[in-house]
Amino acid sequence: MGGVAAIVLAVCLLLVAITNRAAHSTDEGLFHLIADFDRVDGVHLGTPVRLAGIDVGTVAQMGVDGRSRAVLSFRFDGAIDIPDDTAAVIETDGLFGQKYVELRPGGSDRNLKNGARISFTQDAVILEDLVALIVQRAKAAQAAAQAAASAPPVEAVSPAPAK
Repeated sequence: MGGVAAIVLAVCLLLVAITNRAAHSTDEGLFHLIADFDRVDGVHLGTPVRLAGIDVGTVAQMGVDGRSRAVLSFRFDGAIDIPDDTAAVIETDGLFGQKYVELRPGGSDRNLKNGARISFTQDAVILEDLVALIVQRAKAAQAAAQAAASAPPVEAVSPAPAK
């Protein structure tokens, strides 16, 4: 009985070692970048990363840092020349489409290196937040218009005649 358990354990350890080696070897030759966001609603593992509207990579990892910010790791199939002042912006395909990360290159002559952090980010626009902001501004404008309509008229004062 003990011999069978030892063989099963050895086979399991061998499978774990092979799987671990395969995972590390598949990351070789890949290019990674990291970016921090306040909100990443609608983004998930595998979300496309685009440059000039073309899919160039995917979101490979997601997490939260010590300051409660979302951290995304992007994976590209090969090295990609991206200026170090590039912005990562979470966009939506159309009004209700899927989210993606758009890379907007800056004008720097220096490129981001593998594993670098993108400094400039813009969070996902949340449709519900946008609608709430529009409603809030409409209510404020309506209240201002009602206040102006109910205010007593201001009498016109004629300037005193010159002597």
